[in-house]
Amino acid sequence: MTDIDPLWLRSFVAVAQSGSVTRAAERVHRTQSAVSTHLQQLEASVGARLAERSTRRLALTEAGERFLPHAQRLLALQDEARAAVQPAAGPVVRRIGLSEYFMPDRLPELLALLQAQAPDARLEVLWASSAALQQLWAAGEMDLAIVTSDAPLAGARLLRREPLTWVVAADAGATLGDGPVPLVLLGPDCPVRRMALAALARAGRPHHLRLSCTGSHGAVAAIRAGWGVACLNQSAIPADLAAPPRGSGRWPAPGRLSFYLLARQGLQGMERALQGWAV
Repeated sequence: MTDIDPLWLRSFVAVAQSGSVTRAAERVHRTQSAVSTHLQQLEASVGARLAERSTRRLALTEAGERFLPHAQRLLALQDEARAAVQPAAGPVVRRIGLSEYFMPDRLPELLALLQAQAPDARLEVLWASSAALQQLWAAGEMDLAIVTSDAPLAGARLLRREPLTWVVAADAGATLGDGPVPLVLLGPDCPVRRMALAALARAGRPHHLRLSCTGSHGAVAAIRAGWGVACLNQSAIPADLAAPPRGSGRWPAPGRLSFYLLARQGLQGMERALQGWAV
């Protein structure tokens, strides 16, 4: 048995977390062939097959599942050993992005959870649109981000899915009729907007955009003012908003909104905590 190279371990952990050599390569900033080679070298070193490819993804074998926590602990110990001989530095800064649609009523609880998972770090949290957060992630300016998307994201883990619902002001009354629907939506980069418009198009329901804004708070304010109908995910619907009244025509189901978790290496504990919390 040869010594285990930490590069092999990092590639193996990335494969285990992403379920794909392609996504693992993006995480560890290596080529796909390098990650595949690392996995083969690790398997040869430990004398066991750790992963196997199914029809859809790369999955860990039973041996791989048993080996994974040891691999993560070895990497953590290496980081701790390096830190032990480094000069004292200022607090670690973790930049975290949160979609405005992600459980806004539970934001204080979520912030407390994040800080508990990084007690010695200074958190910089940005609560913004998913489009803005994905741009910052791509630029390397986010350590962790929870974003919405209407399509799977490379290198991301599916965190939660919620049904989308049409909402209006509670006192809207039966004033919508069967004519064109006045809509209150976010900008063109918003996946909720795309899904809402696609649902209306499929149903042949006439509509017009009455107000477009850059943040969900602006949309909620406009709905409360009676400006029209909006589409929101279940956990983002304030208690004072309601479904469109009966007699206002058929409302096609917009579908379900997916929340994805993007995280850099070293934040596995925070990833696991978020996965358990977001159920």
